[in-house]
Amino acid sequence: MFEREVILRFQRQKQRGSNCSVAVELARYIKWFLISTQASDEAEHQGMAPISPSVVARIRDFVLERMTCDGRLLLDLLRQQQYEEEESLKTWKLPVQIVSPLVAVVILLLIVYAVAQKIRYIRMLNRDDWKINFFEINLIVPKNRHRGTNAPAAADTTARNSAPSSSSSDKCLGRWNGHDVVAKPLSIAMIFDVDWKVKQSLMRMREQIEHDNVARFFGISSPVHSVYLVEQYCANGTLLDFFKDNKYGINQSFRYVACADIANGMAYLHCQNLIHGNLTIDKCHVDSRWTIKIIDWEYTAMYDVVRRTHGNRRQATRQKSVLYFLHNEDSRPFRHLAPEIEKDRELFEPTRAGDVYSFGIIIQDLFVNFSSQEQQPLEANASVCNEMPPKARQIIELACHETAINRPTFEQLEKSMRSAVNRERTNFLDRCVLWTISS
Repeated sequence: MFEREVILRFQRQKQRGSNCSVAVELARYIKWFLISTQASDEAEHQGMAPISPSVVARIRDFVLERMTCDGRLLLDLLRQQQYEEEESLKTWKLPVQIVSPLVAVVILLLIVYAVAQKIRYIRMLNRDDWKINFFEINLIVPKNRHRGTNAPAAADTTARNSAPSSSSSDKCLGRWNGHDVVAKPLSIAMIFDVDWKVKQSLMRMREQIEHDNVARFFGISSPVHSVYLVEQYCANGTLLDFFKDNKYGINQSFRYVACADIANGMAYLHCQNLIHGNLTIDKCHVDSRWTIKIIDWEYTAMYDVVRRTHGNRRQATRQKSVLYFLHNEDSRPFRHLAPEIEKDRELFEPTRAGDVYSFGIIIQDLFVNFSSQEQQPLEANASVCNEMPPKARQIIELACHETAINRPTFEQLEKSMRSAVNRERTNFLDRCVLWTISS
């Protein structure tokens, strides 16, 4: 009965048209149904008796071996198809067999490289590459660049072999490892204790933080039980002093470009998850290559990691803002701090929005207080602000908005500043060179 049904179905298929691929699939299914253990198990699972060996032999002899398509036995076509399938498998098996070991080797090499880098990093931390021997700094006395000082411009030959005094206002200039550096007393030294987390923070600042408008951090020096921060030295002094030297034609465009470069440096610091916290015009210096550099950006990051690491052991300082260590309490109120940072005679944690507010005060200092001897609060200069360029006044209003969330980012501020200049990508160095050439 089964033989007749299969033959009838096959004849109907042939009447519909010659399609040997369908016929071969039918033969494949019959063969699978007869000899596959999976088919036998499925039949038992459905409560049916499997086909006996005698019936299997009869179907194979009288059905499978007699089925033809276009004059060819279907079993021959099936064997040919199975052979081609096996050959096609070899075409991708061979590349896989060759590529798999290569991929495994590459993965192994990447793991070895990652482990080697980790070991190298750990050794670097243990070597304390961020620690600078103070006596390796060739100390000098800086030249008298600015008006109002009468100090001689000579090298201090005895300073090279002596440690600095313990005065908190003492700054030492010199050459170290081919760089012009300045060593500043670390105002958070009273809570400074180097451990693994602090080392990681110092190494990150030393190795990864590098930008045209950010002074480079070289490390920490500890002579005679003191802690000094060693940073890139900017030979042209503060930005205001550079302008007041009156060597360059300081026009409105010059001021816009200077503000744009400051915003560019601050945007980079914020992208690196670093907050300055104490940004003022005095923290904007000009190096020997006429490039504006933001200095003293390391304090907040170092204080934050020290406080988080030693929070339980530093109960007296854990709740204090880093600004307590950066300012003398007699100097309050701080005109450059946002209202939410200094409130009710208390100093709170620095924020990105607070840096933006401080930048607005810098704009005021460059456009309004540039020629004055004393920097006045923003409110005291309302009449003067009305006389400044509308673009600068508008940016100050946005940056110094009383609501922190409404203040723009430094990327937006930089774009606004550069849009006020004819050549948008002109930086401070370009302006100095253009003025020098034109003069």
